Amino acid sequence: MAEVVRDKMMQVPADALFKAITEFEKYPQFLKEVTGAKIVKQPATNKAWVQFEIEVVKKFVYILEFTLKGKEEIHWKLIESDFFKKNEGKWVLTETNKQQTQVHYELDVAVVFMVPAWIAKKLTEVNLPKMFEGFEARAKEISHS
Repeated sequence: MAEVVRDKMMQVPADALFKAITEFEKYPQFLKEVTGAKIVKQPATNKAWVQFEIEVVKKFVYILEFTLKGKEEIHWKLIESDFFKKNEGKWVLTETNKQQTQVHYELDVAVVFMVPAWIAKKLTEVNLPKMFEGFEARAKEISHS
């Protein structure tokens, strides 16, 4: 369905952004579409299985396995879903100075049924910038606390 690659300079410290991304269970507090998130398994210190509940046109539940590669990379892949056939990607965070982080984001998703073009566009072109704004705002909160 959609493969997305985005690069963005965020005005936040890299460690605060990493924390915002990896505090999975707090996603519903700052990402509007995420109505639930909980860690269901931690097979290793650098891995977590997270069950998400999202509402985009209707409610969907899925589990992703996240793998942390230091504090610079967060990779994920789909474990279980009734909506996605594929959902994998990564964040790569590069600190440019103490208050700026260069973000590289990749997402590759496919769903189990045909999705109208307007929904695919909403998921990738409309929601992605809003998601970035949510993570950047959360990272700013973290860095000021």
